[in-house]
Amino acid sequence: MRRIQKIFKWITLLFFGIAIYAMTIGQVVPIEFADWHHTHLFYDIILQGLPIAILLTLGWTLKKDRPQKTNIVIVILTPIIAGGMFIGTIFLMFSFGFGAWVDEEIIYERRENPKVTIRHQMWDIGAFGYGGQRTVKLTPFLGFLNLVEIVDTATIDKKNWTLVEKEGEIKFP
Repeated sequence: MRRIQKIFKWITLLFFGIAIYAMTIGQVVPIEFADWHHTHLFYDIILQGLPIAILLTLGWTLKKDRPQKTNIVIVILTPIIAGGMFIGTIFLMFSFGFGAWVDEEIIYERRENPKVTIRHQMWDIGAFGYGGQRTVKLTPFLGFLNLVEIVDTATIDKKNWTLVEKEGEIKFP
């Protein structure tokens, strides 16, 4: 039984660490998923898993050596916190779960490495429309991630880039 409690403890702590990182520091780190579908899946797992992870903490916070009163308080507060996180998740979905940067146009490819591109992107919020634009240099990183760097196409050295002007994921008739 102790081994199962330790497994629950470390899984929930790891999950909380990833969730806290993704919703705070991860929002400003210039590393993004290469495919917006992966971004949505990641945040869906985080947002829907938070209440479950909070309930899993019951498996390692309840202890026989604690006073019964303390265990009762934990049993009452944990579902209340999980319910609050579930309601908070609904609001977080609008800021994290629905939006994604989508390519409007692939403008340039690097001559030495065509996988490094400069793209014009729009913040797609689904049924809510588009929320912003940016022009970025995307450098593949670990296969499923991109290093993102905001660029100004007027200041780049055009000798290192090939103009491609390919249509991105946003299709125009």
